Amino acid sequence: MSYRKLTIILVSAIVILSSELFAFAQENTMEKNSIQLCALLPEQISGWSAKSAGEIFTRETIFDYMDGAGEIYLAYDFERLFVCEYEKASAPAIVVEIYQMASSADAYGIFTHDSDGEPVALREEALYGGGYLRFWKGTTFVRILAEKETTETKAAVMAIGGMIADAISEKSQKPVLVTCLPEEGLLKSEVKYFHQLVSLNVLYYVADSNIFNLNTQTDVILARYQGTAFQSRLLLIAYPGVDEAQTAYRQFVQGYFPDKPTTLADIQVEQVEKGEFVSARQTGRFLILVFEARNQTTCEQLTKATEEKLKGAFK
Repeated sequence: MSYRKLTIILVSAIVILSSELFAFAQENTMEKNSIQLCALLPEQISGWSAKSAGEIFTRETIFDYMDGAGEIYLAYDFERLFVCEYEKASAPAIVVEIYQMASSADAYGIFTHDSDGEPVALREEALYGGGYLRFWKGTTFVRILAEKETTETKAAVMAIGGMIADAISEKSQKPVLVTCLPEEGLLKSEVKYFHQLVSLNVLYYVADSNIFNLNTQTDVILARYQGTAFQSRLLLIAYPGVDEAQTAYRQFVQGYFPDKPTTLADIQVEQVEKGEFVSARQTGRFLILVFEARNQTTCEQLTKATEEKLKGAFK
C-alpha cells in the first residue's frame, strides 16, 4: 500500500471518529441537561401525581408540541423544553413546561413576551392569573398551567413553581440594554426584550418588511411610557456595529419619512396620522425610535434621556 493511500485512509478514519465523538458528546450533554430539567420536578405534590416521566422537545421538534407559537421560542436562543403533566382524581390537570434557554437574557426575554397576570411572591419575578403561572430564573423559563383554576389548583401551581425556583441555582441577569430605559413614566410591566422581526410583529407592528434588519445578532427593547393623557412607545435597537445601525436608520427614514433627507441627522421627527409624532435617532451602533408621541418635545426628551443612559452603560 502506498504512503499516500495510507494517509487518506487514516485521515478518513479520524474524521469519522471525530464526528462520532462529537455526536456522542452532544447526545450526552443533552441527556445530562434533560435529566437536570426532570430533576427539578417532584413525582407528587399536593395530591397531584406526575402522569409520566415527561417529554423533551428540542429546536427541531418543538412544533410537535406547539404549532405557530413555536416560532416565538425559536426567535430566542431556545435549546430544549421539558413537559410534564400532573393529574389528580376529580381535579383539573396541571401542565408544567420548563424551557431551557442559552442565556439568562433570553430567559428574561421570553418571560417579557406575555405580560398578562399579576405579580406574585415566588422569590423570583413571576406573574399569575387564571391558573397560569410564569417566571424566569437564570437560563430557565417556566410555565405552569392548570386546566381550570380552583383554590386547590392555585395552591398546587404555586407550590410546584416554588419548588422549581428553589431547585435552580443559577443567578438571573437581565440584559444590559434594559438599564438604558429612562425611568420617568416607564411602565415596567410593558418592557419587552427580543431579537427578531417575528417578535416585533407580534408585539408592535411597524412595517411589512424587515425595515430594521432584525436578526439573531440584534438586541431589541420595546417599552411603553405613560404621560398626561397619552402613552408613547420607545423602540431601542442594538446592532453589532455602526454600519448596521446606519443602514437600518436610512431604511426607516425612507419608509416612514419619504420627504425627509436620508442623511444622518441629530434626530428626525415627523407628525403622522392621528396627529401622533414619530422620531428616529442613530447614535453609534444604536437606533432610538419613538412612536405615538404627543408632540415633538416628547420625542426629543425621550430620545435624549435614552442616549444619556446608553453612554453610561456602554462606555
